[in-house]
Amino acid sequence: MINSALLNGWMYLYCAAALVFIGLYCILMRRNMLRLLIGLEIVSKGICLLIISGGYPHRLFLAQALVITVIVIEVCVMAIGLSLVIRAYEQSESIDIRTFSNLKG
Repeated sequence: MINSALLNGWMYLYCAAALVFIGLYCILMRRNMLRLLIGLEIVSKGICLLIISGGYPHRLFLAQALVITVIVIEVCVMAIGLSLVIRAYEQSESIDIRTFSNLKG
């Protein structure tokens, strides 16, 4: 049973869906900026696993190239996000989102 699920790729799809839902829960329920970035990272890894598991049965190497591109882009996004978190902490001594809701432009 498990071998046939692994061969068909269903187990990877279930794991990818679980990662996406865990990441979405982390994004929606947390107020800490670092935890939001971690949730975004979990969602992107779940999507990458979903892309690779979708291309695996058809032996599409384009899916692997797409995932490598996505990983490079998400590294850049995480670097910029972490720099924004560090800057926000220097300004307000907190990384809670609720403290930034009263900012005026």
